Amino acid sequence: MFSSTLPAPKVLHILHSLRFSGAEVMLRLAAPTVHAQGYAQHIIADGATAGDYASTLQEAGFTVYHRPFSKWSVSHWWDLYRFLKEKEFSVIHNHTEQNFFWYLLVARLAGIPRLVSTVHSAFNFKGEVRLRRGTYRWIARRLLGTTFTAIGPSVAQVEAETYNNPTVLVPNWLDEQRFIPARNAAERTEARQHFAIPDNTVVLISVGACTENKNHGAVLESLAALRLKISQPILYLHVGEGMTHLAEQNHAKQLGVDDITTFVGQLHNVRQALLAADVFVMTSLLEGLGNSLLEALSCGVPAVVYDVYGLRDLVIEGKSGRCVPPNVPSLTQALLQMINSPDLRQSYGIAGRNFVHEHYSMQDSLSRLLPLYGKETASESEVSKSLTYSVVS
Repeated sequence: MFSSTLPAPKVLHILHSLRFSGAEVMLRLAAPTVHAQGYAQHIIADGATAGDYASTLQEAGFTVYHRPFSKWSVSHWWDLYRFLKEKEFSVIHNHTEQNFFWYLLVARLAGIPRLVSTVHSAFNFKGEVRLRRGTYRWIARRLLGTTFTAIGPSVAQVEAETYNNPTVLVPNWLDEQRFIPARNAAERTEARQHFAIPDNTVVLISVGACTENKNHGAVLESLAALRLKISQPILYLHVGEGMTHLAEQNHAKQLGVDDITTFVGQLHNVRQALLAADVFVMTSLLEGLGNSLLEALSCGVPAVVYDVYGLRDLVIEGKSGRCVPPNVPSLTQALLQMINSPDLRQSYGIAGRNFVHEHYSMQDSLSRLLPLYGKETASESEVSKSLTYSVVS
């Protein structure tokens, strides 16, 4: 806790348009704890709009500034420099990838004492982009004094191996009080009734934006194969919207699985859908750390996922779920096993929940993050030595 006789240290987070998604939700969840440590928190939203989650973050105590990003405008950077000087922030915490270097450079020129930049995905770039991003990281770390953090082991691994960029591991967290298993049989029954799920139906569920990276088409193709192999009624709950939403609906029709697929769109009460489900399925091409998977596991829903960056961090093959090679036949076999074995689903559900709560608690992650902001009660050198992930770790 900082002295009450001094001005509250000011942390400025930099994000794009503020949405109901991982980084923004985590900031809201952590706000009471961070504010209690004496920090005043601010946010720059640099998208075309501030975003529909801006008001929620304001209600949580953040001061939000909408400053659309303009990379090639000298006046934009000059205005940002003057803004940073005027506000006298203690910490800049960048959450963007595309623009991170320029924000950190201007922040250092403006005399901001502490620079932190979180890498939110496994940016395994190749060629010229890899060289440029690697150079930016080296300058930001070695010359500007930036500390990079990674949201999960896969991100830390990619940063080390691709860019030789050591990071402090600050895992993503979730609302542990909200994402819990059904309190009783009646709560699960109510959830299934809400989605009009017939009795004895095994429900598969995916939660996430409809994008090429989420690769929901693999689940639909697996459904088509599954219905030829089983007599058990199955239903696929598809939660989310996005650019490929219509294409996915058309794909379901072409495969003849639209009758066992329910596209429910965007939900704010995701837990209710998870309680109605029997198996969580995630077939992303890569993730930083699958937040929706984190939430499903916390609710005790067993998972079948592709063995890719960001998903393999959360599911241990054969111990806390199925983590399979990224192809439809492997996915189908794993789902078939789960559908046919209620005991296995229960066992994986318990193991997955225990794993998440052991390794991905907000309290633990904040104990790693706040020393980077300058929290007086922690030793930065000890944190760096114990938590930094590098090529030689």
